[in-house]
This record gives sequence, structure tokens and C-alpha cells, in this order.
Amino acid sequence: MASTIDRRRFLKLGTATAGFALGCGQDNPEPPPADAPLAMRYRPLGATGLEVSEISFGAHGVDNPPLMAAALEAGINTFCTSGRYMDGREEEALGEAMARIGVPRDQVVILTGNPPPKPGETVESISADIDASLARLRTDSIDVYCNAQVESPDDVLAEPLFEAFERANKAGKVRFLAIAGHHGGMQECLEAGIECGQYQVFFTKYDFVSYPEQDEILNRAAAQGIGTMVFKVGAGNRKHEIEDLEAGGLSFHQATLKWALGRPEVASVAVTLTSFDQIHESVAAIGTGLVAAETAMLRRYADEMRHRYCRFCTTCEAGCPHGVAVAEIMRYEMYFSCYGREKEAMRLYTELPHTATAAVCADCRGPCNAACPFGREVRAGLLDAHARLDLRRA
Repeated sequence: MASTIDRRRFLKLGTATAGFALGCGQDNPEPPPADAPLAMRYRPLGATGLEVSEISFGAHGVDNPPLMAAALEAGINTFCTSGRYMDGREEEALGEAMARIGVPRDQVVILTGNPPPKPGETVESISADIDASLARLRTDSIDVYCNAQVESPDDVLAEPLFEAFERANKAGKVRFLAIAGHHGGMQECLEAGIECGQYQVFFTKYDFVSYPEQDEILNRAAAQGIGTMVFKVGAGNRKHEIEDLEAGGLSFHQATLKWALGRPEVASVAVTLTSFDQIHESVAAIGTGLVAAETAMLRRYADEMRHRYCRFCTTCEAGCPHGVAVAEIMRYEMYFSCYGREKEAMRLYTELPHTATAAVCADCRGPCNAACPFGREVRAGLLDAHARLDLRRA
């Protein structure tokens, strides 16, 4: 199963990039000059009437108003955040950035939201969350409110959220509703979102190595007017594990952005921007298309990494005799190793129940290895993650 899934996506990479080669691959094998002027482009977000920048500011872990202001000045008009990130400080930072440069509200697209309602949460409590986000953002309306971190169709079919959204929409506080997530089972969540008819936007993990069936789902969503924004397009973002991957001045990051934006269903790619250089690098990818050397780099990455990084699908967890939270642990390891968020990753790991950590994996035979649909050495990955994340070993 694993090789079939990944081989299909690997071949699809070849098919998708062949189209680019007609315009900017073999005929134009070199990237544009480094000093070429930067220019943002915009796309319609489904049938919402919103025009979103091809690069969106993913604000997870960033509460830096000057950086957000720089992104606005670079033409990035779309910002993705959450009321639960950093106890609302990200929303406050975005509100401050908008006020600082005086950008008209109708020139900024704001996505924010919260995880699916838990048992006991009510329409009133969800409405209060919306009002709190509005206050932190210093605005009277949210463009897209996300049912964030969905993991199952039950999370998608959240009746209290639907009622709270309807009230907020009628009051002019929220315009559109989105599904957002990157957990295992996103395909089922997106299917449920199409079928229920309550959502106008999808905000989902999407990459060039995994889950080829996602394309067909997004095609059907587009046919119904649902707009799609994507994130985590780097397929694990483990470029540092492949020697000389970016030889010759290539940028893996830019290549993944170009690949994602080559998909007609994708309106915008959200990037976690933590520096001014990252803003420049991301915006510089706009409008150029993949070149032949970038296609070859993505092919190499797909070939070498397809069995090495976790997709957080949770398939292996069902057969774990100890109840280890495999997907969560591997996500925290990714934060630690690939995103420079070491302290956050270690904190999150310590918050797991001890029985859900990888502490027990050393004495386990590892049935998770055989259960992984992608052929990963799950047990070895968990032991490596535990060595990095366990504060008692630090």
C-alpha cells in the first residue's frame, strides 16, 4: 500500500511538472535573476468573492508586528492565525500591524478560528470566542472563521459551531466558514465538508509526495465553489537530511511553493514566516513556475524521503499495545528538528501523559513498523524523538 500511494504521487509530480516544462522548464532552464523585482499575485478564493495573495502569512508561533507589517508591504494580504495560538498574542500582533501601517480593512483577508467544540461547549461559548478574536484583531469582522485542527468527520459536523457561525454571520462578524487541519483522516474530513454544505473554504495540509486522492477531492470542492488554501507543502520539510539537495543555488522552499501554486485548485499557500529574509524568499517564488532543476530536486526529495517522514495519519496507533501518541510525538519532533521550535516542541511533549510518550518504546518489539502504510521505521523514529524531546534527558 505504501509504495502504491507514494509512487502514484511521485508519478503525479512528473505529470504536473511536465506542464510547467512547456513554459519554463526545458525552454527556460534558468531561474529569473536574483534582483528581479518582486510582485505579489492574487487569486479568487472559490466563490467567496475574496481575493487572496498567492502567499499567505501563517502566523503560528509568531507575534511580531514589524514582521507582519513587512509582509503587508510586500503584498501579502492574507493572514492565518488562531485565537488559541500563544493565548491570542498572534491575533493581537496582527491587529497591531494593521493599525501601524494603516492598511484599509477591506484590503486584508483574515483567517482565524479555534479547535472543534468539545463536549460541554455551547453556542454561547463559541460566540464569545469569536467576539474575543474580534477584539484582539481590532476589527469588526473576520473574513474566514476556521473549525481548526479537525481530525474526524464528527469534528466537521459540529452543530454548535454551525449555529454560532450563523448568528455571527447575520451580525456581520464573520463572513465564511472553513475546515482546517493537518491530522490523519483529512481526506474523510474534506469529504464530510463537501457533503454537509456548511463550509465555503478548505485550509489543509498538501504536499507533492502523499495522498494523491486529495487532488480529486479538491477538484470536487472547487466545482461546488469551495476555495482551497494549503500549508505544509514541504512534505515533512526535512531537506537538511539530504546532502546537497539545494546545490547550485536552488531553493527547496521556493520549489515547493511553485509546485503547490501550479495546482489550479489552490488559491494560496500559507507559510510560517519568521524573518524578513523568509518573506523575500517566499514572495520571490511568485509567478516564475518550476524550472527543470527544481523539478529534479523535488523528484529526488520524493524518492529519498517517501519512507522516512511521518504523515501523522495515526494508522499505526491502533495496533500499539501501549497507547503511544505516535502522530503527536512525530509532529513535535518535526517542530524541533525542522522548524526551529525546540522549546515549544519539548514543552508539548512533556504535556503528554507519560503513558502516551515514547518512553516505553525501547522495550517494545515495534508492531507499529508493520502497521505504517508508508513503510516507515516507526519505532526508531519514536526513540529518536524521545531522545530529543524528553526534558529529563536534556
